[in-house]
Amino acid sequence: MSEAAAAHGVAVRVATEVHDVREPLPLRDASVDAVFAHMLLCMALSTQEIHALVAEVRRVLRPGGVFVYTVRHTGDAHYQAGTGHGDDIWEHGGFAVHFFPRELVDALAEGWTLDEVAAFEEGGLPRRLWRVTQTVPR
Repeated sequence: MSEAAAAHGVAVRVATEVHDVREPLPLRDASVDAVFAHMLLCMALSTQEIHALVAEVRRVLRPGGVFVYTVRHTGDAHYQAGTGHGDDIWEHGGFAVHFFPRELVDALAEGWTLDEVAAFEEGGLPRRLWRVTQTVPR
């Protein structure tokens, strides 16, 4: 990520961090303008852990801050394929994915402004994802 930011001339405005997202984010309250998470929320996290992570993202965003995340959803070809672990988590090929129903997206947006839920596909399967954009009200 740092190399891509430098290549686009925005390295001074982009920070990357390696962190266990099940722990509080190491950032001050209302200290960032935007957060982007590509398929992070659909890792093998419980729904409770996902709610806690989204609450942490909200804590660190300034009023008007934007959270953009992508997740695989229940329309994906691998949903309910392989080994089920409960909580819409399915393991296929040794990799566990938390597949999102639309109701979870809506629940995570409570208290936010839900700006967009856009469907897209990625990869050879293809994976079916949503790109969700939500904003902290001012």
